Amino acid sequence: MNIFGFEIKSKEEREQEEREYLHRIFPGGTAQKAAVEQQLREKLPKEDKKAVMLYYILVKDAMTAGNGMSFEEAVGKVSKKQRILKLTPVMLEKVREVMEDNQ
Repeated sequence: MNIFGFEIKSKEEREQEEREYLHRIFPGGTAQKAAVEQQLREKLPKEDKKAVMLYYILVKDAMTAGNGMSFEEAVGKVSKKQRILKLTPVMLEKVREVMEDNQ
């Protein structure tokens, strides 16, 4: 339902969209999510774990949203919007490694 430009969804619709989103980011479910978190912690032990995970999710979202973005394009898009984490080339390489390991 759309009221004054705001889309109102039922609880079931919101839950379904959340499940679809999580499946797109982590097709392997919660086990894959836990594995990604662990790999990011191991590869970037000194970084804020939540910020690195958020960055991973944002990049993965941009890459899988249906517009066929490459890793570099997604990083460019996310970096313009996200200021929580100061990225370094090493961090980008580690995030890419984890992403490739968890296709």
